[in-house]
Amino acid sequence: MSPELHINLANLRSNVRFYKEMIKSNVEISAVVKSNAYGLGITKLVPALEKYGIKIFFTATLAEAIKVRKCSPHSEIFTLNGFDFQNSDLYLEFDITPVVNNLLEAKKFTEIFDQSHKTALQINTGMNRLGFNEKTLVDHFDIINSLPLTLILSHLACADDVPNKENKMQRDLFSRLCKNLPNTRKSLSASHGTLLGSEYHFDMVRPGIGLYGGLKTNGLKQVIQIKVPVLQDFVIDKDMQVGYNFTYKAKKTMKVATLAMGYADGLPRILSNRGKLFSGNKSCPILGRVSMDLVTVDISSLPDTPNHLTVFSPEYHVDNFAKDCRTISHEVLVNLGERIKRIYSE
Repeated sequence: MSPELHINLANLRSNVRFYKEMIKSNVEISAVVKSNAYGLGITKLVPALEKYGIKIFFTATLAEAIKVRKCSPHSEIFTLNGFDFQNSDLYLEFDITPVVNNLLEAKKFTEIFDQSHKTALQINTGMNRLGFNEKTLVDHFDIINSLPLTLILSHLACADDVPNKENKMQRDLFSRLCKNLPNTRKSLSASHGTLLGSEYHFDMVRPGIGLYGGLKTNGLKQVIQIKVPVLQDFVIDKDMQVGYNFTYKAKKTMKVATLAMGYADGLPRILSNRGKLFSGNKSCPILGRVSMDLVTVDISSLPDTPNHLTVFSPEYHVDNFAKDCRTISHEVLVNLGERIKRIYSE
């Protein structure tokens, strides 16, 4: 028996609607589907998102983009991690738009395609990760201006921190640097940035984790639930110990259950002796260390042994789980293991 990842497409549709209602009618909405649609499955989510009105997709790599194209023949697809010029023929074959991030990529694109294929340009507005900085843009504007650009984009570093002054500084720098390329679509904001308001929307927004229920924000719905099967239950007496290195010692007689999920499936070891699973809204504390394939929990508070427990509850969101793991919901989703069965429902 293995865990099941239940993906609620009705809630996904609701989250698309939430973002659409935030933007003006002349602003496009796209979806970021990198890392296999944040672990939820490109081949299932891209057709669903397309049905819900999204026609533009962003991936990290060319291989991901090709996977999107095979299940979405007519959409616009961008690769964020740059122009893989050693495989330039694939951009033409699958009609994929590379995001050019540096001068070498810009020169290679011009050398290979000239004006025969469109591209996008990323500007570094302060995150110092990818993209052209202001000096390079100015010094090599002739090369930039010769590119057949369909989009200019940047990325906010602190969008999840609403009052952070860096958000406005990045927005203003992006606006200023784009003035020399006035007739090209512009995009600055992803999931968090879109929530900052219309002055951050420009011509296109690029939500990702927000669509998949990873933001705990009024109006956005949780998209996933993980059901973990119970393999065995038993009673332990006071002073009996549980798990590797006996890091848990029972303070009283208690009923425990062992379930089929471990750190290989995305239940992090950091939750040993501090995490919890759920039966409805009732929490079942994790006892001892999380193993590779198994976890043991206290079910003493339950009237009967259930067939399964869940990782989340109506009150315990993916974002709460991520905080308990000392990480972010993005990492939680992409680390859900391959042996977890994905089940999609409307």
